[in-house]
Amino acid sequence: MSAHLLAIAVGPVQDFIAAARRTRDLWFGSQLLSELSRAGAEAVARHGTLIFPAPEPPRPQNVANVILSELRADASPSDAARDARRAVIDCWRRHAADAKETVSALIREEIWDEQVDGVVEFYAAWTGLSEGGYREARKRVMRLLAARKACRDFEVPKADRPGVPKSSLDGARESVWKDPAHTPQIEGQLALRLRLSPGEQLDVVGLTKRISGGRKNYPSVSRIAADPWLRGAANAQPKAMDELKAACDELAKAHRLARVDWPEFDAFPYEGTAVYSHRHKEIIEETHCPESALADLRKRLNTVAQHRRHPEPYLAVLAADGDQMGKAISAMSSANQHRDFSRLLAGFAAHAAGIVRSHHGCLVYSGGDDVLAFLPLDECLPCARELHQAFRTTMQSGPALTEQPTLSVGLGLGHFMDPLEDLLEYARAAEKAAKRPDRDGLAIHLHPRSGAPICMRRRWGDDPDQRIERWAALLLSERISDKSAYDLRDLARDYHNWPAETDEEKSVLARAIRTDAARLLARKARDREDASVQELEQLIAAAKSADQLEEAAKEVLIARRIARAQRQASGGRS
Repeated sequence: MSAHLLAIAVGPVQDFIAAARRTRDLWFGSQLLSELSRAGAEAVARHGTLIFPAPEPPRPQNVANVILSELRADASPSDAARDARRAVIDCWRRHAADAKETVSALIREEIWDEQVDGVVEFYAAWTGLSEGGYREARKRVMRLLAARKACRDFEVPKADRPGVPKSSLDGARESVWKDPAHTPQIEGQLALRLRLSPGEQLDVVGLTKRISGGRKNYPSVSRIAADPWLRGAANAQPKAMDELKAACDELAKAHRLARVDWPEFDAFPYEGTAVYSHRHKEIIEETHCPESALADLRKRLNTVAQHRRHPEPYLAVLAADGDQMGKAISAMSSANQHRDFSRLLAGFAAHAAGIVRSHHGCLVYSGGDDVLAFLPLDECLPCARELHQAFRTTMQSGPALTEQPTLSVGLGLGHFMDPLEDLLEYARAAEKAAKRPDRDGLAIHLHPRSGAPICMRRRWGDDPDQRIERWAALLLSERISDKSAYDLRDLARDYHNWPAETDEEKSVLARAIRTDAARLLARKARDREDASVQELEQLIAAAKSADQLEEAAKEVLIARRIARAQRQASGGRS
């Protein structure tokens, strides 16, 4: 017998990750899919040696939903695939059983039992290793896996039950609530874990994501958005913040406010809704507590807010992805070389998790070359830069390749009240933009609550993050006015129709643009020798056309939003 390559794909990605209304849905859905893949990988490893994910430490925190293994010569690929499928399904059933036990009094068991066995998607393909060597065998097995996934198993659809609504997360499956016309009136710790909105319907997957896997509460987008303000307040007003935390602690003991027991949020280990007074109604709706129960919280919050504005409501969603990864893997000539590459990726994934934590962020997923995380605004650029550098260092320590993989990073900046699916789409769109046209880019898409999105993209080699940080520093020190960005944008539009065809005309245009831009930006400078004037001239030196000047205006508009978060993190008013 000859050895085989076995490739497996586990899903569904949509149900476990994409369909999410709460950050916990997203985070635990990602963790759950990773656990299913890990269970499948461990089962396959008994029949051979894993190639991807890495077969030994450093094991990544998250495992991608594609498994590749080199089976022993005496191993049956069909037996290996069958064992992996059984392990994946058993892992899912354990999580579903844990959730069912918690909410058994609230659900219709016949609907639950009907749905639970039709969730997991499992596809496998294999090919012999004897012909053409490893490189050709890997290409062949991945083509076979793609073809198998295209031939999906379609079950006969079951008739809908009259009067039973669909899940609020994706509308695919029916609600499992006993009385779907009314959201269950749940109180105490379970209410905090479920965080149900009025009328919210959940199917077996949604409910399992919401409450299975322990009691650890994933921070909400409001907690992440408020983080700069909370850190600044803790430093500037420690006594007032201690009183605010004491009020929150009383609410947490009464199961009216969720704790956020993550080390990076020790400054304020509670949900962010507590410090946004206009969102206190959410606490009342979700925990069914009387409004009077929040009186002390409001009093303490007002005491802190007397000396500083309320927290900024924007946060960043970071999505990063490796460039040229397919080409790099296709160049691998042996299974051992591919394994070494998988170990490198596992090491980066583990490092990426630490980087996100060090920047007060919340990691959703870090597997291989993919990273998805929520970050406070003041830390999003340093985090993106550190991830990019860490990936570069990791790749340089690996095999010599014709084209070294790089990391493109997208940052979607949005309001915490925007739907979670929109915030994720902001980041994914930015990630796609970061890869165009020449990869190795940073793209930032700011989505204000009013007005059109502001989108910029530059290659990492142009230091776009450092440029924005410099603009933010100028704004914070008030060396340029807060309306500078709009002045630059208006000036760019004035120059859009300036005719410039010859080299001499283009040179005159570039000189005029830089002179006018420097004049606008330097209005606050006392004289032309001011250091801020020299820095401004450096920042706009590359603006040789109206389009390039408009790009500089976008940088300042994004810097304005980030500067506000930086000011709050330093303890100042925004």
